[in-house]
Amino acid sequence: MQMIERSFSDFLRHPKEVVAELADHDVVLRRRNAPALRLCRVDRDESRAETFNALARLLRNLAVHSPVLLAAALGDVYPWVQYLPREERELFAEELTKALLASGSIEMFEPVALLVGAWKATAEIHADPELARRLAGPHEITHGGRVPPPVL
Repeated sequence: MQMIERSFSDFLRHPKEVVAELADHDVVLRRRNAPALRLCRVDRDESRAETFNALARLLRNLAVHSPVLLAAALGDVYPWVQYLPREERELFAEELTKALLASGSIEMFEPVALLVGAWKATAEIHADPELARRLAGPHEITHGGRVPPPVL
């Protein structure tokens, strides 16, 4: 589906025109010094969520019945997976499919992005033997004193 981009101020000046565009497209509202906003019809958003959940269940099913196949296929989506040891590729596939199911169930997708980012960082470590050696080696523990409580 094509998205239309409009400025937020354009939306404020011509709301009926922008809302009319929602019949066929989602509308991205660009704002100065703030993240963009997306306007979409609820029925389209519900369809997206339903599709995401179906794909998450499908991938989880594949992970359960053929974890090696799914782990190998992930290399097409995330080329950096090749740097992970085989057992870790399978663990990544398992964690990813569980995270996709959980995220779909609450319609909150940031945890998936965080998980992928953490696994990518792990692959980067495996790709650099010197870095992997330094991180795996013994570490000197120093005591820097008391850590202050977080400020809320």
